[in-house]
Amino acid sequence: TELTSEPLPQRIMAPRISPHADLRTVDDLLERPQKVVATGVNFFYGEHQALHNVSLNMPQNCVTALIGPSGCGKSTFLRCLNRMNDMIEGTRLQGQILLDDVDIYRPKTDVVELRKRVGIIFQKSNPFPKSIYDNVAYGPRVAGIRKRADLDEIVEKSLQRSALWEEVSDRLNESALKLSGGQQQRLCIARALATDPDV
Repeated sequence: TELTSEPLPQRIMAPRISPHADLRTVDDLLERPQKVVATGVNFFYGEHQALHNVSLNMPQNCVTALIGPSGCGKSTFLRCLNRMNDMIEGTRLQGQILLDDVDIYRPKTDVVELRKRVGIIFQKSNPFPKSIYDNVAYGPRVAGIRKRADLDEIVEKSLQRSALWEEVSDRLNESALKLSGGQQQRLCIARALATDPDV
C-alpha cells in the first residue's frame, strides 16, 4: 500500500516473499495473524492533513515496506505506530490502529510500554550524546535491567545483530558521536533492538 499526501484510489501491491520463506503465496500471507492493523487512519498537523484514510494490515513475522516520494506521509504513519506524534503539539489522529487486536489510541494506553514494543529507527541517525555502550544499554536500563553482566550481554548481542560489534567492541566507552554516519545509524538500530521490540 502506498501512502500519499493526496487522496488517491487504494492501491494494493502483492508482497514479495523470499523463496526460502515458509510462506509461498499471498493467500498464505493473508491467513497469517495480523500484528498491526490500521483502519481509516487520517492524521493532522494542525489544519494540514498528512494522512488520508490509510488502511493497512501488517502480518506477524513479516516485512512490510512503505514506498513513496518524500513528504507523502511514510514517517508520519510509522510514528503513529508508537505514538511519537503525540509529542508534537496540535496533532490529531482519526481512525484506529490495533497492535495484537488492542487499540493503541484507547484512553489510558501506557505509551512507554507501547514504545518498548514498537521500535523505530529514523532515516537520520540520532545517537544520544553518550558512550556507544550507554546508547545501547539505555532502553534496557529504562526497562529496569541493572545487572552489568545482563547489560553487557544485551549490548554485545545488539551490536552484533546490527553488524557493528566488530568495529566498536574495543571502544565501547567512546562517544557515539565520534562514529561515522553509517556507524551511527547501525548504532541506532542496535539501540532499537536492545529492548527486543515486538515490532
